[in-house]
Amino acid sequence: MSKLRLKTTALCAIVAFALSLSSPPAALAHKGAMGIVKERMDKFEASEKATKRIKQALSRGDTAVVTAEAELLVSWAREMDNYFPENSNQTPSEARDEIWLQWDDFIGAIQSFNNASNALMDAAASEDPRAMRGAFKEMTKSCKSCHQQFRED
Repeated sequence: MSKLRLKTTALCAIVAFALSLSSPPAALAHKGAMGIVKERMDKFEASEKATKRIKQALSRGDTAVVTAEAELLVSWAREMDNYFPENSNQTPSEARDEIWLQWDDFIGAIQSFNNASNALMDAAASEDPRAMRGAFKEMTKSCKSCHQQFRED
C-alpha cells in the first residue's frame, strides 16, 4: 500500500471516529432515562421508526405496511397521555413544562395526532396512493406541531 493511500485511509478513520463522538446514536439520547420517562421516550422512538417505515412503504406502494404501522401510531395516540403523569419531567426528558401547564392543549394535540393516524389507516384501506400521501402529510404535520409547542429541541 502506498504511503499516500495509507495516510488517506488513516485520515478517514480518524474523521469517522471523531464524527462518531460528536453525534451519538439516538439510543444514547435515552441514557439515564428511567421509569415512565424512559418508557415514553421508547414509545416516541418506536413511533418515529413507524413513521419512517410508512414513508418508505408509500414510495413502494405497500399498503399493508402503511396499515400496520398506522395501527401502531393509533395505538400510541390512544395511550400517550398516560405516559405524562405529573412530576415526570426529569432529565433526560425532552418534554416542556407547557405539557402540564397547558394540559388541555396537549390533549388536543394528541387528539389531532389520533385523528390524523386514523385518517391514514382509512386512506390505506382505500388503497388510493394520493389519499395515503395526503393523510401521511397531515399526520406528520400533527407530530411537528405538537413537537414545536411541547418538546425541547
